[in-house]
Amino acid sequence: MIDTEQEYREAKARVKEAETRITEQGARLRSAGLAEDEIKRVIDPLKSFYLGLKEEVEEYEQRRA
Repeated sequence: MIDTEQEYREAKARVKEAETRITEQGARLRSAGLAEDEIKRVIDPLKSFYLGLKEEVEEYEQRRA
């Protein structure tokens, strides 16, 4: 749970980094010739982390408004 503005800024940065990491990892795996189901198995944990963090950021933004 995000409680401070500093934590919020750090979480926003991590969300952006996770988005980039997911995109780059997917591209690397595709260029390596992996099938979409294999890519999904690798990417899903990253997406799960990303979605959880994004949700925390959104909840903080709602509390703050």
